[in-house]
Amino acid sequence: MSERRKLHPVYILFGLVNTIQGFLPFLLIALFKGIEWSELRWYWYAGPAALAAVILVFSFIEWKRFGFWLETDRIIIRRGSLFRDEKTIYYARIHSVNVEQPLIQRLLGVAQVKIETPGGNKKADGVLPALSLAEATRIQQMLKSHAQRMAGSGEAETVKPEPITAASGERPTDSADAADDTRLVATAVVAADGPAFRLTSAQLLQAAATSMNFGLVAAFVAGLYSFADDFIDAMLPEHFFEQVVEDSVSLMPSYFLIAAIALIGLVFAWLLSVVLYLLKYSGFSVARDGRQITVSYGMLEKKSFVFDPKKVQAVIVKEGMLRQAIGYAEIQLQVISSDKKEQLMLHPFIKRADVHGALADFVPQLKLPASEELKGAPKRALLYYMRIALLIVVILCVALIVLFKAAGLWSLLLIPLVAAWRLSCHGAAGVLLANGQLTLRRRFIARSTYLIRRPQIVTMRVNRSSRQQRKKLLSLSVHALGSPFDYSVACLDRADVEPVWRWYSRSHGRE
Repeated sequence: MSERRKLHPVYILFGLVNTIQGFLPFLLIALFKGIEWSELRWYWYAGPAALAAVILVFSFIEWKRFGFWLETDRIIIRRGSLFRDEKTIYYARIHSVNVEQPLIQRLLGVAQVKIETPGGNKKADGVLPALSLAEATRIQQMLKSHAQRMAGSGEAETVKPEPITAASGERPTDSADAADDTRLVATAVVAADGPAFRLTSAQLLQAAATSMNFGLVAAFVAGLYSFADDFIDAMLPEHFFEQVVEDSVSLMPSYFLIAAIALIGLVFAWLLSVVLYLLKYSGFSVARDGRQITVSYGMLEKKSFVFDPKKVQAVIVKEGMLRQAIGYAEIQLQVISSDKKEQLMLHPFIKRADVHGALADFVPQLKLPASEELKGAPKRALLYYMRIALLIVVILCVALIVLFKAAGLWSLLLIPLVAAWRLSCHGAAGVLLANGQLTLRRRFIARSTYLIRRPQIVTMRVNRSSRQQRKKLLSLSVHALGSPFDYSVACLDRADVEPVWRWYSRSHGRE
């Protein structure tokens, strides 16, 4: 067995920091209410001190017990004090070795290495939670080199290929390449033999201003509210919100108040989405060096992904309404990762006319067809795009009119807005099968175009109701490995869907 390796000693503080983080809301409330610390009895100090000492002792024991070994064909990870846990991960099974710096690791000056395999579920198969950034990068490159050597020797040929890998390829990486890759991951400076780019500050700001990521805002606000609910109540005067609402109602009509609140809410959500976007994608850079692509980004939480472009499961070209109007889009890659909630970003802000060139540089096996090549939803499908949404908005308008009388008539403006939205959803729908690649396009708010080849399709479904069947309409959905949801398009012409079904069902598994 090779030499035993340890985590960085700062790992001992992880347990204590996590405990403090859990009690942080109560500590903030206590500080704000102005507790007289001099009046507290001795046990109020002795208790937390004893708890901290116990946590540090157990963390020290866990640090001493944690060890990993890099063998010729595998990595072995052992941990645990009362209950020992040992994991053996063969290099041939590794499809991703990622270096990340979550907030705690960033504050303590260390990084974590996540090792993922095709069998990974919600968590990575192997995690080295505390290494120096230089050591984490060396481990990443060593695992990548070992796995490439295994693939080159033919030992990985029986393994089903999986995406986002820092450990696959057909030739071993020499020391010069490893040094270049190490510098790239450690400093996020793009210096590669192949195509590369870094998002400038102006491009990042434009991307943030046009992202309109309200889902990210909603999650952030919900988490912030659950974290600081008691603190906000303690900080504000009693019945503050009730008094604000009463004063506002007395100064303006109720429908103006609702419109003002809605406008302020939208502006606040947009500003918050800009800030969160800047924090998430700050320093975004992509570089291709030989057979590997490195994507690095993040201000508070730095992340670095290395993967083989040949093992990308699908490409998603997403165009928000604002971005589509100015001719821009973003490119996302569907890869296999323990974090299945989001795709890996390849380019957050690119002219739609340049998407084809970016795919040719980084993911050449997939191509974005021209919009006119896709076969759209037929006119007879428009009813199915309209009816449910219009029914809901009509019911809502009736309820608002009953509640607010004449002022509620303003809600009728929602009907043409919703009709225009659903009309755009119908116009965006499309499908194309060409050169072994399936292209699907749909719109909810943003227009999304999915590019996927047959070997990466896990399942395909065709749905229709009895009335849709009489009108020769079919809904098509496919599922790619590593994706938490299906790529689907509703109410397409049966003549356009049936060739896709025959292509997949009759040829599946023969290539």
